[in-house]
Amino acid sequence: MPQALEQQAVPQATSYDRDFLVWIEETIAHLQSGNIKNLDVANLIEEIDSLGKAQKNAFKGQVRALIEHIMKRCYVDMPLEYNGRERTIRNIRPEIEDLIEISPSLQNDYFKVLDTVYQQCLKKLQPEYKTARFPDQWQFTRSLHDLLNVDFWELSDQCR
Repeated sequence: MPQALEQQAVPQATSYDRDFLVWIEETIAHLQSGNIKNLDVANLIEEIDSLGKAQKNAFKGQVRALIEHIMKRCYVDMPLEYNGRERTIRNIRPEIEDLIEISPSLQNDYFKVLDTVYQQCLKKLQPEYKTARFPDQWQFTRSLHDLLNVDFWELSDQCR
């Protein structure tokens, strides 16, 4: 073989590829010591980005679960189920509050996801509860504070 042929560099597997926990520990050590030149910047950026996405997805999922149960409580005429749905609503609300406490900027996402989440809930619930009459749009206040505090089913003029 001619010596002119250059060997192609085979990328070395990083600790990120071999052992994620080791990579995290190394990254923390590099950051704490100010050893910025040895940071695996590309993977660090990817992980930080995925953390933000995970927070947003968790928030959206909890809002979806809350709206779904409010819809069931308000529009599905099953009185024996009311207590369980109200209990679920009371359980979900602090989960959302906890997410907001950690990341207050998630409150801005509420207005971005509300209509989409409501339509997702409609798509799920209409086949399950064929006799229920769900409105085409969210009928209640668009305030996140109210979503987390108002028992809409007690507002007789808005439910059913």
